[in-house]
Amino acid sequence: MSDELEGTVRDLARYGEGIVATERGAVFAAGVLPGERVALSGVKKAGKIFRAQRARVIDPSGQRVEPSCPIAGRCGGCPLMHASPRVQRAFKEGLLRQAIEGIPGAEDVTPGWVGAKLSLGYRQRARLAWRRERRLRLGFRSARGRDIVDIARCVVLDPTLDAALRAIRTGAGEHLVGEGELHLARGEGGRPVAVLRSDDAQPPEVYRAVEEAVRAGLLGGAALRFGGATVDEAFGDPREVREGPDGAPLQGAVAGFSQPHDEINRALVGRVVELARPAGRSVLELFSGAGNLTVALARTAGELVAVEQDEAAAEACRANLRARGLEAVVRTGDAEAFRAPERPDVVILDPPRVGAPGAVQRIVARGAPEVVYVSCDPPTLSRDLRALAAGGYRLTDAVAFDMFPQTAHLESVARMVRD
Repeated sequence: MSDELEGTVRDLARYGEGIVATERGAVFAAGVLPGERVALSGVKKAGKIFRAQRARVIDPSGQRVEPSCPIAGRCGGCPLMHASPRVQRAFKEGLLRQAIEGIPGAEDVTPGWVGAKLSLGYRQRARLAWRRERRLRLGFRSARGRDIVDIARCVVLDPTLDAALRAIRTGAGEHLVGEGELHLARGEGGRPVAVLRSDDAQPPEVYRAVEEAVRAGLLGGAALRFGGATVDEAFGDPREVREGPDGAPLQGAVAGFSQPHDEINRALVGRVVELARPAGRSVLELFSGAGNLTVALARTAGELVAVEQDEAAAEACRANLRARGLEAVVRTGDAEAFRAPERPDVVILDPPRVGAPGAVQRIVARGAPEVVYVSCDPPTLSRDLRALAAGGYRLTDAVAFDMFPQTAHLESVARMVRD
């Protein structure tokens, strides 16, 4: 294929890239919008598709906006920052419609949408990477690549975390070697906490710089694990502590999972409770994590069993329940292979990006009347909903949540009932 092509952007693909119709077929290109006329260069075959390394906009869309970040075109963190809110919403609603298309009941379901008022400075947690070659690169991965785009600051990070990133860069960052990951989150009292991990051993100066950052109040806590160590070396309190959906503190695990957008998370938890109708019912929650959904379900559930594989997250869930005077059985185990003592009235699951094919098989075999599925990946949501449909379930509700504004990621909730 020629290295230079012109074409018109037909649509946006799963990860926010444009699908450009050219005289030689479809080519994927980042940073373009539907309807735009573009010139592509560096076109190469990538597996079964063609992808352009660069795209120059000849005729821009009226929905194109000036990105709030000067490196938005290179950093992979916000691939839709050049798109208006209208385009971002249409794209994400389309992802959910594609996921449920053809599922029994979908023809009667109009997917809901919960948008974010805050689209910048919203991220309450983030995972970044570093690599030192001739100099340190600390930032997010590039779009569809493993390169690290060095960032001085990040406009989608909560300002407290953005300040912590700068403190780490000018402190421990001066001494980091090799490559590794940096996790940032909010801790006790809203102060930032950091987790640095690497397979490469790090010099003593890194430990001293982090300890000094905690002592100076730049970080509330930090946990370091380098060079094959099996436990963290902690300074201060590195645990994540966020505002829970009920307004009370919600403790998390060190470098554990939590939703990044407090505003949208409150809406999501509220919708899950509304769809699950836990009052007086037997509830099974799978992939319960630190209890983001658990503490809301436990308030009215007749019986609640929560299953979480990570022991630190499960213990945080128990602590969050105790702090609220709530009761539930929290089991540490693989949610894909749960053993429920009886058939629950409703199953709620919030699996990782890979979905929950094993859990879905067991739900079908157990015959639970209702399932509420929280998903962060439309393709695996579609796969698992279709497996439920094959087991006799039909779709009643589907809602999209803009948990990650400026990105191509989508959080969604679907409810299935057994016919």
